[in-house]
Formats: sequence, C-alpha cells, structure tokens
Amino acid sequence: MTDITKIRAIAEACRSGLESLTNRAESGFFGFPTATCGFSAEIVGRLLKEKLNFDGIYVNGDGHPRLTPSQSHAWYEVGDYIIDITHDQFKGTGLSGWVFKRGEGWHTQFANVCRREGFCMPKGWPCYPFDGYQAALDEVLKLEAP
Repeated sequence: MTDITKIRAIAEACRSGLESLTNRAESGFFGFPTATCGFSAEIVGRLLKEKLNFDGIYVNGDGHPRLTPSQSHAWYEVGDYIIDITHDQFKGTGLSGWVFKRGEGWHTQFANVCRREGFCMPKGWPCYPFDGYQAALDEVLKLEAP
C-alpha cells in the first residue's frame, strides 16, 4: 500500500469507529460528526502515529466565509495531506472522502488558522475521549487482520 492508501484506510477506519458512537448519549461523539471535529482530529493523529509512525499537525480554523462567526473546525495534516473525517457536518464543502491535498479547496478559506504539532495524549487531557479512541482503534485493527 502507498502512504496515501494507508492514510485513507486509517481515515476510513476512524470514521467508521466514531460513527458507531453517534447514538450513545454518554459519549463525547454523540451526534457525530457534529461538534466532534477536535476530538476526531486528535484520534486520527494518534492512530496515524501509532500505526504508520506518521507525524502530523493538529489544525483549528475559524473565520470561514461559509460558516457562522461562532463556528470553528479542526482537522489533522500529514505531509501534503489534510485528513478531515468530520467536514460533512457542514453543508456545501464540495468535499468527498476524508483525505485531501493541502492548499486546495474549502480548508484554505479559513481566515484564522492555528497549528500545533502532534496530538494530545491522555496524560495531558483529563477528559480524554477513550471511547472514541477505542472504537477507532478497533476498526484500524481490522485492517491488520489477515
């Protein structure tokens, strides 16, 4: 598998795992993908590092012309790619799939963007979304099964 194929497989697995939590009221992923982009981007970053040893950048943006002033969005970047498994919470992104080339399209329209290397581990995050990590990991592990 090429790197982009592997990245897409991890993104698909994360998406599938987190979708399994969308109806669980006790989960931080209740209503997924709406209002779960930050948690989701962190989990994508962690699994890309753990499974593919890819380092990346957590990105948070606001000031998008198609969103309300109070809306922000987060995603993860690795190399020349954006991994965004929650963009479909917004209408009219024009995006299909979960992995995109950096520097093109909807993501470039955020006026204010903050970047942070890596992802947060549980020790630095008292309310870490363990259920989301486990659900995504379970799907990623299926990729490794013979």
